[in-house]
Amino acid sequence: MEEIVQHTASILSQMTNYTSIALGPEVFEASFRHFQLLPLNEDTAVAIVVTNTGHVENKTVPIPPGISVSELEQVVNLLNAKLVGVPLYKLRSQLYTEVGNEMGRYVSHVQELMTLVESVLVGEDNHREVFLSGTTNMLAQPEFKDVDKIKTIWELLEETPTLIKVVGSAPTGIQVRIGQENPHEAIANCSLVTATYTIDGQTLGTIGVLGPTRMEYAKVINLMNHLSNQFALLSQRSNK
Repeated sequence: MEEIVQHTASILSQMTNYTSIALGPEVFEASFRHFQLLPLNEDTAVAIVVTNTGHVENKTVPIPPGISVSELEQVVNLLNAKLVGVPLYKLRSQLYTEVGNEMGRYVSHVQELMTLVESVLVGEDNHREVFLSGTTNMLAQPEFKDVDKIKTIWELLEETPTLIKVVGSAPTGIQVRIGQENPHEAIANCSLVTATYTIDGQTLGTIGVLGPTRMEYAKVINLMNHLSNQFALLSQRSNK
C-alpha cells in the first residue's frame, strides 16, 4: 500500500508540476493483525508487525539474556491472541492491561520482554508515512522566487507532525483551500487541493497537491477524482 501511495505522489507532481503530498494509512484507522518474532541467533531476533491495512514493519531487536526460544514463542502467541483488532493508538494501554499481567504466568523476565515488545509495537515507526514529490517544482513558480517564502514552506514540509495535521485535517472527499483558508501561515499564499482515498470502504489517507493560488484547479481536481476512482477499482479487484 505504501508503495502505491508513494508512486501516486510521484505521478501527481509530474503531471501537475506542483508539489504533491500523500499520507499513508492513518494510525487511527489501522489496527494490529499479526506479530512474529524470528530469532537470528542467541542474542538477536527480527520482530515483524502486520496491520489490517497491509503495512508490514520489521525491526531487529536484542533478545534479553536468559530468555529461551520457547518463552519467545509463548509471548508471540499471547500477543496474537490478545491484541488482534486493537487500533495502533491503543496498543500501549492494551499491552499493559491485557497482556502484562498474563505474561507473568508464562515467562520470566517480564519487564525486559515488555520493554522489547513495546519498542516494536508502539515505536516511532508505527505511524502513517508522509510521501513528498516535486518539492523543487515550486522554484519554477514566479510566486516562490522569494527565498524567505520558499524556506518557510519547505520547513513546513519537513515538519512531519505539523504537515500531517495540515493535510490530514481536510474533510473526506475532494477539498480546495485557497490562501488564507489554509490552516497554517506558511502556506497562506498557496492553494492546497486534497482528496481522501478509500480501500474496502475504509478511508486510509489523503493525497494533496500544493501550488500557487493561480493553480490549474480544473486539471488538478480531475486528476484527484481519477486517482480516487482508481483506488476504489483497486479495492474491488483485490476482493475478486
